Amino acid sequence: MRFFPRLCLAALCAFAAVPAAADQGSYPQTEEELENAFDRLNWHGGPGSHTLPNSHAVIRLRSGQIILLGDDAQRYSWLVSGAESPNTEAVLSYDSASAKSDVYFDWRDEGYISDADWADVNADQLLADYRSGTEAGNDERIDNGLEPMHAVGWLEAPHYDKATNTVTYAMELKDKDGSWANAFALRLGRAGYTEFIWVGSVGLFQSAGGRPALLNQALASHSFEEGHRYADFKPGDKVASYGIAGLMAAAI
Repeated sequence: MRFFPRLCLAALCAFAAVPAAADQGSYPQTEEELENAFDRLNWHGGPGSHTLPNSHAVIRLRSGQIILLGDDAQRYSWLVSGAESPNTEAVLSYDSASAKSDVYFDWRDEGYISDADWADVNADQLLADYRSGTEAGNDERIDNGLEPMHAVGWLEAPHYDKATNTVTYAMELKDKDGSWANAFALRLGRAGYTEFIWVGSVGLFQSAGGRPALLNQALASHSFEEGHRYADFKPGDKVASYGIAGLMAAAI
């Protein structure tokens, strides 16, 4: 799982301690450089449709939303997190200076993933594994100049919507500065899956009535093109070596 620290210019020194991504150059070293890097990104405003070529999907933007695509989306993700994210196809946000969250669209071409083993998903075990993995990674975070993180628990336990072939779940994380929420959705397609990632405050998540509005809008706006939907699977297609239970274990 990829962590997205809350964007804060005061945390610049923590980001700078992370090794720079090879394709992105040197990470900005001052607040001004970071602001200029964000200003150079090419946001597209809605309404309108935007194609994601790697996943063969379409995002239908509504009024008041903006989106980054391709290289701009990957660079934004790097500027926010300090980590390279070559699977990021798009970043969705509100067209407002007061916008407090984004949704990232990451494509994984793992092949067709069967949902026949959803009943094998154990939320309690997944949470225990996630907590263990988070704690195990804290030595590396500390070595890189970052604060250790801890998994608090589920904000939304894993749920599978068979009608849309989408898994949703959300986790509360914390460090010495406070808590925040990571909310996710995994939408299955014919050749892999798109991972939707939302990061924001726990209060913003809880005030949204169970799931952030922007994440719900991202899910509603996204669809695979005809021929690339989950229902379009045909014998002979590439099939992942794991089912949806294995996907959840790997994703969490």
